[in-house]
Amino acid sequence: MPKLILRFDERELQECPVGAHPVSIGRLPDNTVVIDNPAVSGRHARVFREGSHYVVEDLKSTNGTFVNEKPIERHTLLEGDVVLVGKHSLLFTLAGADQGAGDQRAGNEMPDFGGTMMLDTLKQKELLAGLEQGRASQSHKIIPRTAVPTPPARSASVRVIGGSSAQSSYALTAVTTIIGKADNAQIKTKGWFKPKVSAAITRKGDGFTVTPMGAKVSVNNEKIPGRRDLATGDIIAVSGLTLEFKLV
Repeated sequence: MPKLILRFDERELQECPVGAHPVSIGRLPDNTVVIDNPAVSGRHARVFREGSHYVVEDLKSTNGTFVNEKPIERHTLLEGDVVLVGKHSLLFTLAGADQGAGDQRAGNEMPDFGGTMMLDTLKQKELLAGLEQGRASQSHKIIPRTAVPTPPARSASVRVIGGSSAQSSYALTAVTTIIGKADNAQIKTKGWFKPKVSAAITRKGDGFTVTPMGAKVSVNNEKIPGRRDLATGDIIAVSGLTLEFKLV
């Protein structure tokens, strides 16, 4: 299931699953994610499912809601997006989501007459009706099916060229690869004061991005303030590790 990871001052405070019910964010105690900070409005923002996507919406907060450091009123979330509320950040991730289960749940829900799900259902009914009609009229024929080849997704890896790590290289096979001390981090960092989640490398379409989380991150000796697209040969420095990114 998709989730939001709440962080403040290099500390992971809460993980909140995003499912059928909206996730409310704000200062008041009845919110799903409560942030007790004067910079946060009582009802600041919410994250909810819309069709097959997830959306974050600012609720006319005093100080605004930001995604990847850009102010938003409404934004469709992508893997690795960082929502900023006051001085707290929330990482949106699909890591660990059961896509098959998600599709099954979506099929059991009531149709959303204002969104994508109703459109998809109508299309499905039309396709099924046309298929049945074709079978009735051409039941004596065998219609061969032609498979449309799908190009394989590009693979990526990072090679450790500086610092201490358990492996010399890591294949980036997950949608989101966490760098840090957390138990679920794929690339482990060492050091007493290192954050649990230092950064995240995320697959984005046919490419990859890196997003600072609880630590400073530089790419090719340039400090990055937010999410950054990666290219083959880029050198990533984070939490005492130096990694060379390679995309095949």
